[in-house]
Amino acid sequence: MHPDRFSVHMEMLRERRTPLLMSEVVQRLRDGTLPENAVAVTFDDGYVDNVADARPRLAAAGVPATIFLVADAIGQTREFWWDEVARGILGRREALDCGILLDGALCRLTFPAASGSEEELQANRSWRAWQTPRTVRQRTFLDLWRRLRDARAAARDEAMNRFREAANVPAADPSDLPMAPGDVAQLVRDGLFEIGGHTLTHPPLPLLAPEERRREIEEGKRRCEQLAGREVRGFAYPHGALDDTCRAAVRAGGFAWACTTVAGSVQRSSDPHALPRLFVQDWDVSTFAAALT
Repeated sequence: MHPDRFSVHMEMLRERRTPLLMSEVVQRLRDGTLPENAVAVTFDDGYVDNVADARPRLAAAGVPATIFLVADAIGQTREFWWDEVARGILGRREALDCGILLDGALCRLTFPAASGSEEELQANRSWRAWQTPRTVRQRTFLDLWRRLRDARAAARDEAMNRFREAANVPAADPSDLPMAPGDVAQLVRDGLFEIGGHTLTHPPLPLLAPEERRREIEEGKRRCEQLAGREVRGFAYPHGALDDTCRAAVRAGGFAWACTTVAGSVQRSSDPHALPRLFVQDWDVSTFAAALT
């Protein structure tokens, strides 16, 4: 969403709700002292714009936030792989016709050049993977995105190297990168943010073998605690993917609570390791107000 729209949203939360850190929501839910109008703002992954754009606007509105970090991404000089694929397919004007080998299977990337209209380009750029694909580019992106999401980390890295070369993906804008370790330290030092875990490399946990799942959860937690300089108690499931085994692994890994991507509000009966959240988009005032009620 546009930073100015985010400012308006945060001001509305301060006026109409009781903003809390996610850990406070969980604790007060357990204590029976959670206000009916409580709200928590969360961010996933660890984008640098959370520091540059969100932080000053949260501070201005007096709204705290919880950020779940992909530990291996902090400090890297490349975009998250899904953003790089989006730029290389949805954001390009040129045609593409190539094949990417991924885990021994060939993934064809074939689509014509864009017509040149800004409307077509914007429609592709604003489309998201959870929406029904309407163009060849969108279908091509979705197929590659799903394969990369479900691939082993090493296979995904190899495929991404091939994709960068084939699609001639230009360098990323620095504002689209993950944050640096110093950014995490600054957020914690301010006291406005708390840090949560989001695994090491952002895999769908149900697809992993038990030992690999444990490493993603527990090593991710350890690395986040190193970055934050304090204990990390909250978690968010990558891609929102979870099952009973994943919930048990997150609990065994030392996390007291965890967030899903299931839409809804937190209830007294909510499982603390499967808390719902509402995904907020670039909504105008009336749409955001309707979502709050």
